[in-house]
Amino acid sequence: MPLLGGSSDYAFMMHEYLDSLFEQGDQIFHIQGGYLLFDEVSFHQATHEVYVEQVSFDVKKVVFNMLKRSSKVAIFVCTCGEAIHDLSRQYMQEGDLLKGYVYDMFGSLVVESGMDLIQVSLQAEMMNEGLKITNRYSPGYCGWDVAQQKKLFSLFPEQFNFVQLTESCLMQPIKSVSGIIGIGNDVKYNEYTCNICDSKNCLYKNLKRNN
Repeated sequence: MPLLGGSSDYAFMMHEYLDSLFEQGDQIFHIQGGYLLFDEVSFHQATHEVYVEQVSFDVKKVVFNMLKRSSKVAIFVCTCGEAIHDLSRQYMQEGDLLKGYVYDMFGSLVVESGMDLIQVSLQAEMMNEGLKITNRYSPGYCGWDVAQQKKLFSLFPEQFNFVQLTESCLMQPIKSVSGIIGIGNDVKYNEYTCNICDSKNCLYKNLKRNN
């Protein structure tokens, strides 16, 4: 077998991996998600805290400014299941790092795409009430401490137990997202928010920068 090394070789392999993922999609991905609406919300400018039913979130300045005009908020969670992460880890342990990486990145894209659909559903529901929504924001974004996942998950009822939180605030399944969306008459949805984010390792920000 010839050694692989050229960019065309890697491109061919990635196409094979993606084709395999598409063929197995129904078996690999188990997408679940949803949101809850909360009318009891307040904002403390001095501390950049958002209060949702008396639960305080220290979201820091950037996220606070995006949410502060909201009259209510949605708390959300979404996952694409355990299988894709398990497969990615298996391939990496077997030494197939490229395949493991492709599966890992594809899992991230799938869960974000699933959450995109949930957000579109929320937007349509709010439009019927004459309201707008903000972008979605998650713990870990722009200084918002990941440890506040515990407070976020305290607001979810039992039927949202398809995603669990570990003691270290890691979501299980790994390929999951959670956070908050602002709702109101005066809020704004931004098509492009990378300019306000301070993340150095974001896949989407790096892709936009290189295009």
